[in-house]
Amino acid sequence: MTRHSRLPIFSTLVTFLAVVIMFALGLWQLQRADEKKQRLMAIEQAAVSAPLTLSAAKELQKAARDYPIQLSGLADEQRYFLLDNKIQQGKVGYEVVVPVTTLQGRVLVNFGWVAAPRLRAELPDVQLPIIEDEYSGRVSIPLNNSLIKETARFNQQWPKVMQQMDIALMAQHYQQDFLPFVVLLDPQENVPYLRNWQPVVMPPEKHVAYAIQWFLLAFAALITFVFAQRRKITRETQ
Repeated sequence: MTRHSRLPIFSTLVTFLAVVIMFALGLWQLQRADEKKQRLMAIEQAAVSAPLTLSAAKELQKAARDYPIQLSGLADEQRYFLLDNKIQQGKVGYEVVVPVTTLQGRVLVNFGWVAAPRLRAELPDVQLPIIEDEYSGRVSIPLNNSLIKETARFNQQWPKVMQQMDIALMAQHYQQDFLPFVVLLDPQENVPYLRNWQPVVMPPEKHVAYAIQWFLLAFAALITFVFAQRRKITRETQ
């Protein structure tokens, strides 16, 4: 009497889903690698362009991202923002984001990183220009994470400690509108804060490496399932 062996439904379905998911993750990593390549090319192209004015950046909106920019304005030394949990060289600190009043409107300028005091309840001593000054930097369009909950309260206490760069929410605290982008000051600007901007945190090559890992895992899962079924069929035949 011959007994026909059939594939187990549960293990077959689990293996199929695992292979599909891992293969999809590999394709997603390749897509991310291509996006990073395009971004790096855009950054290189923007870096050799002539600096924008605030008026030109206002016209370009999101298309002004990564372009150099120059502006002249008065920084608000009393009312500014501190972006929390920013790490540089293994140390925790804040990024100092200051409203600067210009003839074209108010714009948020990121002056750079400052180390946090030893006690969490204390805030760093921030020194800002008290006269109108000229600034050079590049345009940044911040992306907000909806999962991050802000802790800053709507009151008269300054500076405001924020969890992320949210221009709309910062405008509510400041009770004045801001231009729809942020200026990251150039490293050579004469301001005593660390500016080590990284527009692309993970390079394309790393995404490709992750994609290869996902493809290999999918292949390994499939091969393992096939060999396990062959051994099962062999045992049943014997």
